[in-house]
Amino acid sequence: MAPSNTVLCGVCDSELTTTNADYWCPECDEKLPSQCLKHHNASKATRNHAVISVDNYIQLPPSIANISQHCSQHDRKFHDYCPQHESLCCPHCIQSNHAACVGIVLLEKIIQTAKTSALLECLDQNLKDIKLNVERIVRDRKQNLAEIQKQRQKFHEETKQVRNKINEHIGSLEQRILQDLYAAEEEFKSQIENVLGKLVVNMEKVDLFQTNTSAIKEHASDLQAFLGSKMIETEIQTHEKFLKSLFDDDRHTL
Repeated sequence: MAPSNTVLCGVCDSELTTTNADYWCPECDEKLPSQCLKHHNASKATRNHAVISVDNYIQLPPSIANISQHCSQHDRKFHDYCPQHESLCCPHCIQSNHAACVGIVLLEKIIQTAKTSALLECLDQNLKDIKLNVERIVRDRKQNLAEIQKQRQKFHEETKQVRNKINEHIGSLEQRILQDLYAAEEEFKSQIENVLGKLVVNMEKVDLFQTNTSAIKEHASDLQAFLGSKMIETEIQTHEKFLKSLFDDDRHTL
């Protein structure tokens, strides 16, 4: 059995031969060793395919590497793009689902600038902005927590000074005040720690999106870059809504 980090040739594997692959063809969705690559490059049907090394292939995140170039419904290669439905189409898709759609574009034309599109740059900038906003919120929340603790300590000291000057009744009042202060502190602390926990998860996802965006730029095929960008854009919109809700909470609570 091959080691877990070994990538095998898909063609040889189908013939029950185990051969380590050195290259990957995203258009054929096949992994190829050097000897198979020679036939691949010589074939009229595949000589223009953009083959990449396996080293680059394994650096792609699974969600990008697993993007198929074939229609799962009709088992035909995607040929067109329908901007009206924002979907890839094989010839059968056009006939069955998009015959009345206007503006069908050749997929080859629309993906040729996917890696250099403004969308990828916009996604990259959005991720940076989200990261900066998250860092600012974390900093503000920690500052709020420190201020709450500082205020509690201040009130505690002032109450202790009063206690030395008043009778037993005021002493019991002090205890009630301290209980209220500690309860308020715990409530704010719990709320802030809950937000901080969500922000840590948010930051981890942002870091992953940045890694995926870099991988797309360096290693993805044009189709993968186009669809991967769309996927990341949707995730970014979700995180931006989350951050907006935190800013809205700030205006109501601080």
